[in-house]
Amino acid sequence: MKPKVSLASSTSILIGAVIAILALLRGTTQTILLLLTFALWGLWVVLTLLRPSWRANRDYRRREERAEKQQNAFAGKNLVGLLLCHVNYRVSDYLKRAYPDARWEWMMPDPVLFIVQGGTGRIRVYGVPDYEHADVTLDKSGKLECSMVKIVPVQGSGQGAPSGQSPADPSVWYELEGRAVLDALVADLWSRGHSSLTLNEDGSISFQPEAGSLKATKKAFTTFPAKVYWPQLADVLNQEGLTADVQADHIAVSW
Repeated sequence: MKPKVSLASSTSILIGAVIAILALLRGTTQTILLLLTFALWGLWVVLTLLRPSWRANRDYRRREERAEKQQNAFAGKNLVGLLLCHVNYRVSDYLKRAYPDARWEWMMPDPVLFIVQGGTGRIRVYGVPDYEHADVTLDKSGKLECSMVKIVPVQGSGQGAPSGQSPADPSVWYELEGRAVLDALVADLWSRGHSSLTLNEDGSISFQPEAGSLKATKKAFTTFPAKVYWPQLADVLNQEGLTADVQADHIAVSW
């Protein structure tokens, strides 16, 4: 209603101004003033009529942007929650294959950040005999692995086992020394077409360079579990995804 009243009032003013110009002026001056009067009136009308529509469109765009931001934030939050649940299910499935009663929880403050960046994170496990922790490794390709961890107190001032002696628990030996050496060596051999190696009693590792040739042997470990612990060591290697077979004087490992 207000725009109609304003338009009517402006029309009355325009008519009065036109009559005054026609009555008082003649010639070029009259024409210029008439054109200027109509131009100013037309500009005022356009601004008066378009300003409410412009404001309405601006408010509408702001509401749309706000609604879109809220929707994106909600969708992002749901996606993060879905991603975390997906990884949780994968970890649970991995553990329950070996330990059907296994339960666990994250030990890091922000597991979502770990899932996004990848790497290795620790979890607390329950219902798993002889173990209280596990390390979850998630690489950039999305591959997930779990390694059981047993934390044991270190005796004396040094770290790990005394020099020249292997820890009595093969899982501890594997975490302290075996994992780093075997992971690197298996990856190298596998990339070159090999599928097996031999762990010898003296801590050396042998593998077959080619069919019919003698095995290549190199010193790999400073310590190695005694024979009495080889069955337990084989179990540890099997849990790591390798296939270990205990022989009289060595452990055959394949993948």
